[in-house]
Amino acid sequence: LSEPAGKALGTASFSSPSPIQEAAITTLAGGESAILHAETGSGKTLAYLLPITEALWREQGDDEPNGFAVILTPTRELAAQVAGIAQVLAPPGTVRLMYRASNMLGDPLREHGESEHGGLAERDGVGRNTPRLYVGSAKAIMTSLYGDANMPASPTSKPEAAYFLRNIRWLVLDEVDRLLHVKKSRGDTRFKQHERPAAIIAAATARMTLGRSQIIAVSATVGRPLRRELSRVIGLTTDECPRTIRGSSDSDNDEEQTKGRAVTIPGLVKNYVTPIEGNSNGKLLTAAFQVINKLNKKKRKMLLVLTRGCGISTKNTIGALEHFRCKPQPISLLDALEADGSDRMIEIHRQVSGATGVGETGYFQAKKDEAEESEEEYLLVTGEDTVRGLHLDGLDVVLIVGRPHGPDEYTHIAGRTGRAGKNGKVISIVSQDSAGHIKSWERMLDVEFDIISLEEIDSI
Repeated sequence: LSEPAGKALGTASFSSPSPIQEAAITTLAGGESAILHAETGSGKTLAYLLPITEALWREQGDDEPNGFAVILTPTRELAAQVAGIAQVLAPPGTVRLMYRASNMLGDPLREHGESEHGGLAERDGVGRNTPRLYVGSAKAIMTSLYGDANMPASPTSKPEAAYFLRNIRWLVLDEVDRLLHVKKSRGDTRFKQHERPAAIIAAATARMTLGRSQIIAVSATVGRPLRRELSRVIGLTTDECPRTIRGSSDSDNDEEQTKGRAVTIPGLVKNYVTPIEGNSNGKLLTAAFQVINKLNKKKRKMLLVLTRGCGISTKNTIGALEHFRCKPQPISLLDALEADGSDRMIEIHRQVSGATGVGETGYFQAKKDEAEESEEEYLLVTGEDTVRGLHLDGLDVVLIVGRPHGPDEYTHIAGRTGRAGKNGKVISIVSQDSAGHIKSWERMLDVEFDIISLEEIDSI
């Protein structure tokens, strides 16, 4: 490993790779396309980043850049997290977070002096490196390349966009099941009207590079429908689809790879369901405040997730909790990342997630003594669609308002806590009818849901 990567991993006390890292890093470093399939919190981000950043270190100082890396994510929040980790591992100045549509090959809009985390300014008299690793939501990167109906022209000129696409060496689809339209069956015609941004970028990359680019798809939920869709997008038959790598299994057999459920809820997570009378917005938010008020007696770090079905916006939720004088102060996760410069967004993410730079805590978090751990509590509020893939340092409790869209979505939400060997709790605040529905997921998810009333919250 390069010295920065070795320092970052050593400081974080990562002396050996996780199963998915052990299975994937060598394969990806050899240039083979693959699908990484492992549960939440298993280290998939590091598994695909290390082969890319190590190649950037080896090629540092070359006269001409040997291709670009593009990492597509479904949300801006996840993009900021990945970019923050990449800046720790990659040569200074080579990582660019595309937080909004802009010229892909132009200078970033804001440049800050170089810090211990990496940066964009000159270093020891040597000019700033050219960005080679681009991270952003699929929508931001597609709009940067092609523009949209509200723009007089695309931010990146057509010749520059063509040059960029021809020189994509690595294309990563993080949370690929959210980036593509995954049909439940071959006869499903619901998604014929338009392609998603990630599908457009992946298809253009495969076409412009004549299939030479390395495609890396990453998700905790991979099955035959997803493999069919990925193959279609990049112009391959299903038999030619990149092979699936699973850290939890030594088998590469396709049948073994595609059956069953690789994504699991961490074993240290306790799952609770709190049913309430009625399902109006007011009753749900009142119940959420009561739960937060009881849990905060022990200064917890909490994440409040609003499901699509509950129909409550983040803004209205924060307003209601502020009206109740909720402690800790509720903060929108999206607003925390809202800034006018990519460096600022990454720094804010580090404050929340604990992913700081080389020489401090390295990747994700430091292995601190129990007595030294921070007692600072927080309450972050976000929606079901933006929570997937995020790592929040030391998260104690996930509160879900309303019933998640399905068992897979519940698993991804619950996977935000109980990571790195720590205990966690997930409390779903739902109507009586929805409580029974969630309870029916027990066998499918291989977990037990304990029904607990508002009065009994103190006991957990």
